[in-house]
Amino acid sequence: MPEDLFSSPLVGGAAAVVGLVVVIVLFRAIFSGKKKKDSLIENSLLVDLSELPRQEEGPFDLRVQNVPGRLGVVVFAPLGSGRPPKNDETFSVLNAIVPGLGAVARRDEPLVQNWPKQVSATGFANILARHLHVPGRDITETNWCLLVGKTKRPDGVMLVGLAIGMEAANRLGVLRLADEMQWLQFLQVDPRAM
Repeated sequence: MPEDLFSSPLVGGAAAVVGLVVVIVLFRAIFSGKKKKDSLIENSLLVDLSELPRQEEGPFDLRVQNVPGRLGVVVFAPLGSGRPPKNDETFSVLNAIVPGLGAVARRDEPLVQNWPKQVSATGFANILARHLHVPGRDITETNWCLLVGKTKRPDGVMLVGLAIGMEAANRLGVLRLADEMQWLQFLQVDPRAM
């Protein structure tokens, strides 16, 4: 009686090799493709905080939770029907948030961005953290922190994000302020800077 062709060790070994090749090809196709573009990232708004001038060098006229720092980036975004401040209004808006903050901004010369209208303060904080970052590192592993809150203006509510560089690495991360009065609790300006 002839031997069954499919029970031969040679054919079984060949089938195992073919199966292994198919698994490898599928694995490569699934995991080696290009990374998907993050649809929440707007390239024109990205800021690599590690490329900004060194924040470790003073003077450190700001204090966030009693940690000294310098202003690196300011982001304004209207909430609802408001409009971002004009260039000549930047310092007065910052002074309205925390007295003396405009003077510090004038000296520190932060990057200032006006973002499009936002639909929520929580969403703004999350999107800000995606756009102001040190690539490949969590912000809590860097010398940066983000302060995110809002302020009322005559034409509506303005969301404000501040990237503050500290003397050394800190664990502050992204601090979300629930209301306007918390700016004064979280951020202080050295009176000598005013």
